[in-house]
Amino acid sequence: MSISESNRIIRGIIINNGRVSIVLLNWNGEEDTVECLESLKKIDYSDYDIYLVDNDSKENSVNYIKNYLEHDDYYSFDIKTKNDLDNYYKPADIDVLFILNDENSGFAGGNNVALNYISEKKISDYIVLLNNDTIVSNDFINGLLDKFNESDDTGFVGINHYYYDNRTTLQTVGGGKVDLVHGEAMAITSKGTVHDFDFITGSCILMSLNILLDVGLMSEDFFMYWEDVDWSTIAREHGYKLRVSDYGYIFHKEGASIKSLSRIYYHTRNRIFYMKRHTTGLKYYKFIIYIILYVLKESVTNMTKNSSYSKTLLKGLKDGLLKN
Repeated sequence: MSISESNRIIRGIIINNGRVSIVLLNWNGEEDTVECLESLKKIDYSDYDIYLVDNDSKENSVNYIKNYLEHDDYYSFDIKTKNDLDNYYKPADIDVLFILNDENSGFAGGNNVALNYISEKKISDYIVLLNNDTIVSNDFINGLLDKFNESDDTGFVGINHYYYDNRTTLQTVGGGKVDLVHGEAMAITSKGTVHDFDFITGSCILMSLNILLDVGLMSEDFFMYWEDVDWSTIAREHGYKLRVSDYGYIFHKEGASIKSLSRIYYHTRNRIFYMKRHTTGLKYYKFIIYIILYVLKESVTNMTKNSSYSKTLLKGLKDGLLKN
């Protein structure tokens, strides 16, 4: 991969869009990760590097990726532990920095390892947070950058997601709205219906380094789910707009590695976290009454036929309410 500056010709003018750092997170999803890395080889943007964080996966998952990098003739790479990063400055000729986290710190915490390094070293112009269970179109970075640079007030940019297994069907346009009555984050699944987004979907977010420095890292309180909604809300509270690119796309294997009970627990708990952080007064208390009644009704109704589901809901409710 060339490390030369990426120049594009628009209406006869050569424009340098700058260095883009792509952040990937692996947690026992080695085959997805390698497939994503393979798709990134084909993009029509040359000035990028990749920060691949392993979130304390099993040894075989880490070795699978190491073996791929060692035998690949396209990427140059280096491997560092999280603790090595303070005194490490990635050489310009390294395409992939494989970072070994010493714990599974969740989606936010794992990605923050790379985001913190990038923000401290200030060696990128733009950052793309990208799920490892995706493959990308050749023009996805150009689509993201073109939309970002249309307006000075843009904070985050998302991209159209199509289902990996049904590639003509739109999964989400790349953003969504938040229902503050019920504490629900709803992905928009029809193009052109919404232009004012409350959040950009965390499976693909582009921002500039300056935006990252202003908005800060993701909150690690969420562990997984809702951290992208929270992060997007903080960006909006800083005065930034959230937008979706006009072209480019990704294919996404949604939720491939997440067990259903984990999803239920974190969704229940984290929607309460979100509402605590971003609502006050009557709006917040109306939601709390709603979520308590909803969880109690669901738990009682399902206790006999699915006690694990009911107990998971109740635990999510308790942990969400008790945490300050």
